[in-house]
Amino acid sequence: MQAMTLQANLLSVPQGQFHLTRLPKRERELLQPFDAADEYVLTQLAEQPLLNNASVLILNDSFGALAVALSAYQPYVVSDSYLSQQATLINLAENGLSCDSVTLLTSLAQLPTCFDTVLIKLPKNLGLLEDQLLRLRPYLTPCARLIAAGMVKHIPSSVWRLFETIIGPTETSLARKKARLISVTVNPKLDAPSNPYPIYYRLENTVFLIANHANVFSRDKLDIGTRFFLTVFASKT
Repeated sequence: MQAMTLQANLLSVPQGQFHLTRLPKRERELLQPFDAADEYVLTQLAEQPLLNNASVLILNDSFGALAVALSAYQPYVVSDSYLSQQATLINLAENGLSCDSVTLLTSLAQLPTCFDTVLIKLPKNLGLLEDQLLRLRPYLTPCARLIAAGMVKHIPSSVWRLFETIIGPTETSLARKKARLISVTVNPKLDAPSNPYPIYYRLENTVFLIANHANVFSRDKLDIGTRFFLTVFASKT
């Protein structure tokens, strides 16, 4: 059973072979710490290699598969998940790679530099993707190479509209193992819309100004449980 688990967690790509793990760790884990979209984008990068001095940004790398495979480029990795960041550090260490080879950033942190290579694992939350693209746009070099990767079943048609509205024209790859890549060209003349996130509003009958970020639960309105909690909390202060 242990041998089967190790084999299932072995990412074998042109950049090398890497043993990866998921967090939280569970007995009899049936899910892999990477998917076919990770394999697809890494294979694509091997066929069209990055420059040695490429500035690389990775968004939404679930358990560090892309960061580990591309650690030689010292990528910046943006995620809003603490578990994702911890899994990345664990997987770097388990593969004998320096944790300093990757710079981890939260999704709300300001990007420190401009990038000519951006890899995006497509999130299921399109609000998060919209927020990420709008934050990213000022930090793309004019000739930046942007590749988004995801499983076909999780890519609605609105994803293409977001990229074309905020970044520029798109090209779509053929599906491979139910995964697909979207290549995006930067259009420097495009006037991107303003970022609607976070959404601010004042909770009625309280002193609370609420800020809902793009990837929080019930981001367009206050859910009933939180509303009740804050109303009671306000009455006690």
